Amino acid sequence: MEGPAAERRRAGSRARGISPGRASRRVTSRVRSSVTIDAPIEDVFAFFDDLKFARLLVPQLVEITGVEDLPNGGRRVSYTTLGRDHQVFDASSEHLVYDPPEQTVGRSVQSGVEMLSTRRFTAIADDRTRVDAVVEWSVPVRFVAKMVERPLRRPLRAALRNGLATAKSYLERA
Repeated sequence: MEGPAAERRRAGSRARGISPGRASRRVTSRVRSSVTIDAPIEDVFAFFDDLKFARLLVPQLVEITGVEDLPNGGRRVSYTTLGRDHQVFDASSEHLVYDPPEQTVGRSVQSGVEMLSTRRFTAIADDRTRVDAVVEWSVPVRFVAKMVERPLRRPLRAALRNGLATAKSYLERA
């Protein structure tokens, strides 16, 4: 009779089995960034919400292929992005929370990696706005997640910071 114990014996006397629950746990990672923009909260929210500025915020965006309005006031967007080695990838995102002008929470999926993006907009004195952005991503297989986390962390952090800096520059020039 074959089973987990037999497999551990074949692997050696010190081998330990990994429970299926532990092996299939999702691993979640996140990057954060914030910026203060010298513009009213409504203008800042509108900038991030307007798809005509999407290419400024996401430079690797190739094309928006579809837009669908959602009952919560947000939208579902299908698009393509340019990856490393100039490969084109299909992706989609949708607003889970859409609360103008204070917060958006969006979920996107690209190449099997699910990401959750949260932007909080806070009005502060003198028509200034603080934008706090968080991107979380999860990979369904624990061992694959360890290989994916490091290559994703640096570019996602850089993209988040660059997007916020671009928004600040654009809105403060206007």
